[in-house]
Amino acid sequence: MKLAFSTLGCPDWTFEKVVTEGQRMGYTGIEIRGIDGEMRAEKIPQFFPENAEKTKKMLRDKGLTVVGFGTSVNFHDDEHYDESLKEGRQAIDVCALMGIPAIRVFGDRIIGDETEAIKKVAKGLRMLCEYAKDKHVIVMLEIHGDFNRLEVVMPVIERVKDCPAFAILWDIAHSDRTYGDNWRAFYDGIKPWVRHLHIKDHLRNNDSYDLCLPGEGEVPIGDICTVLQADGYKGWYSFEWEKKWHPSLPEPEIAFPCYVKCMKTL
Repeated sequence: MKLAFSTLGCPDWTFEKVVTEGQRMGYTGIEIRGIDGEMRAEKIPQFFPENAEKTKKMLRDKGLTVVGFGTSVNFHDDEHYDESLKEGRQAIDVCALMGIPAIRVFGDRIIGDETEAIKKVAKGLRMLCEYAKDKHVIVMLEIHGDFNRLEVVMPVIERVKDCPAFAILWDIAHSDRTYGDNWRAFYDGIKPWVRHLHIKDHLRNNDSYDLCLPGEGEVPIGDICTVLQADGYKGWYSFEWEKKWHPSLPEPEIAFPCYVKCMKTL
């Protein structure tokens, strides 16, 4: 399995430390979700055109690949819709420059009519996919928030599945909130479009989902990974440790090696 981690899990690390520690801990991939507190791709100095080759060399020297860029783009908010499209296009341009293969976007929340929300998400996705199609970058809709049910996700897919640049990022913890151990029905629906995986673990406490170290919770990580491998999944298994949003979680020096150990013992 190709193991990556999201920089969401190490918000206080410099880019240089991300690269050095990533190699030391046994990872071969890094997913960018903020560097030095900056979340916008075009504002991260390591991705400026004048620094691009130096950054690429640093990554090559450590045997690491940047596997994707996690944007904050979402399409549920009419007020910020155009700004989300602008952010998405700028991230695509940065990824094209840096050789980063994908950006992540959200459907996120359903506000008001569900059908209208689905249409808005599909419209935004299609526009970004059209922009990305000749730039060797794919646009991945993350299974996240209210977009974690087949009844919502499949109508979006039907509207954009003809776009070559479209893909699904499956966050297995977000779908777990709806499907639990019955995850297979959800996976079978989205399977043809899954190109990337977010892995994290939690304890199911009624309506509360308490994040925990991988392997210590109730998300069926092993079962899911076994099925994916049997189905020929070739994408990344990316550890999304939400340290930036939940500062009380264990430090990345604890969580990142724990993930590698967990995945190697599946």
